[in-house]
Amino acid sequence: MRWRVALLLAALAPLGACQSTQDKSAELEAKAKGLGKQEGLEIARVSKVVRPRRTAVLNTRNGTAVVIELRNRSKRALARVPVAITVRNGKGKTVFKNDDAGLEPSLVGVPVLLPHQRFLWVHDQVLATGRARKVKAKVGVARAKPPKQLPEIRITRPKLDVDPTSGVFAIGKLINRSALLQRNIVVHAVARRNGRIVAAGRSAIEKLRPRSSASYQVFFIGDPRGARITLAAPPTTLR
Repeated sequence: MRWRVALLLAALAPLGACQSTQDKSAELEAKAKGLGKQEGLEIARVSKVVRPRRTAVLNTRNGTAVVIELRNRSKRALARVPVAITVRNGKGKTVFKNDDAGLEPSLVGVPVLLPHQRFLWVHDQVLATGRARKVKAKVGVARAKPPKQLPEIRITRPKLDVDPTSGVFAIGKLINRSALLQRNIVVHAVARRNGRIVAAGRSAIEKLRPRSSASYQVFFIGDPRGARITLAAPPTTLR
């Protein structure tokens, strides 16, 4: 499945101004209400095949984001994989958890993981009560079985620009090659420089119609310029 692209970006393309990261996050959260609203996240059984690997915490004036690298070590695809995070400050005190009721599904898990896939999961709405320093992730067992044939989602090459208020952002197209309507699909974007995660962000598209495309716009926490950017957008509607 073509869900991801990895690009080395050094130049910026001239694009228009955009909303601030805080405004965009609030807008996405409002749109997500009623689209798969959940109870507070609880993980009773820890997955034996999906392990959180490398993690990163990013702090800027525009907000805080965390990145968790998830690896599916099994030979089968997994659906609705829950991910719980605990963010702590420099003294080890918990300053954020993603266990509030009503969070959109992409902030508490991954809709689908391919066999042996490594997926960089982004949570860019970390409303910490103090400065975030470390994050610990707990991955639960898959809650659904995906079909053998998964929808194909493609991502076009992003273009970067800088807004005086929001900082660096990227735009591009998400293409639905399947016959299924995708709802609340999320693009996860992670920028790495010399192997180190330096920026991350997300972009949510409420509806991606069958055999059509829609624009994504990622607002980064951190600066992705000159870094290798990885994009991934797992399908949300599998049948």
